[in-house]
Amino acid sequence: MIYLGADHAGFLLKEKIKAHLEKAHARYADLGAFEYDKNDDYPDIASTVAKKVAASPKARGILVCGTGNGMAITANKIKGIRAAVAWDSYSAKKAAQDDDANILTLPGRDITEQLALASVDAYVLEKTSKAERHMRRIKKIKKLEK
Repeated sequence: MIYLGADHAGFLLKEKIKAHLEKAHARYADLGAFEYDKNDDYPDIASTVAKKVAASPKARGILVCGTGNGMAITANKIKGIRAAVAWDSYSAKKAAQDDDANILTLPGRDITEQLALASVDAYVLEKTSKAERHMRRIKKIKKLEK
């Protein structure tokens, strides 16, 4: 399952990501925002998505705000979340592969639709590396949460 969320700055891109995922027959759930509201706050949406992802070990999330940073900062406050900002398909792929990122955040104001969709594809299709060095690093990250 892929959980989606966006604030006002990422709302339009989230809607395009939804259409893209539907076309690919991917399972997703939109957790908001459900309409454009210039006064919404990214921490509300990021925390909702992050809690869902943290509760489902095989789930992933995609969050969109203006820069991607606010969503990532907020999501990373939830235990078990490794949210990473991506600005292209390479950074999205490496977040999933090397860092076992379970949430991808995108900069709704600073990325083209084409690049965002390619980043979503790279992230969703990539598996976490089982290389010892990556597993060792992820284990150290998890230890910090205790």
